[in-house]
Amino acid sequence: MSRRAVCCLALLGGVAALAVSCASKPDSSSQPSLQVADVDPAGFRNNVEPVFERRCASIDCHGQASAGMRLYSEDGLRLPNSDNLAAGSGPTSVAEINANYIALVGLQPELVTSLMAKPNRTADDVRHLLILAKPLQLERHKGGPALLLGEPADECIELWLLGQMESAQSNGPALCATGAKPP
Repeated sequence: MSRRAVCCLALLGGVAALAVSCASKPDSSSQPSLQVADVDPAGFRNNVEPVFERRCASIDCHGQASAGMRLYSEDGLRLPNSDNLAAGSGPTSVAEINANYIALVGLQPELVTSLMAKPNRTADDVRHLLILAKPLQLERHKGGPALLLGEPADECIELWLLGQMESAQSNGPALCATGAKPP
């Protein structure tokens, strides 16, 4: 082996040793926490979740394991469970509804938290969240429109994000009716 090759190998070995010695080991003593503002979980479960389940959680949309924002539903993807529920084999479980809540609220945690802290937020403010901007086609959405601006399901989600779920309930059950996907 030539002197030059030996020098190159020694140099590479030194760089490798330096890189290994500088690499840090993960600190297992603490887990990073992500705090997200509480966005009315009861209003979500009772009113909003059925809209997302019907309009977004089908197997060809967000109800598949490879989806960027995974949603569970009675007729789509099921959360692994002890009952071995498969699509179409039983109602959406409480754990699945809670997972859907976390998926939606946790999609943009910092933005949701800052928005929930804003005392006079408006419908225009909440439409900046991806959970409304994409289904309303305000931002590109591979699945096309899942909501139409101003329709009852859109208003229901907006009122939930505005912390005005009681307004949706006082307008009767039709406001949060799930209905079919818009054309």
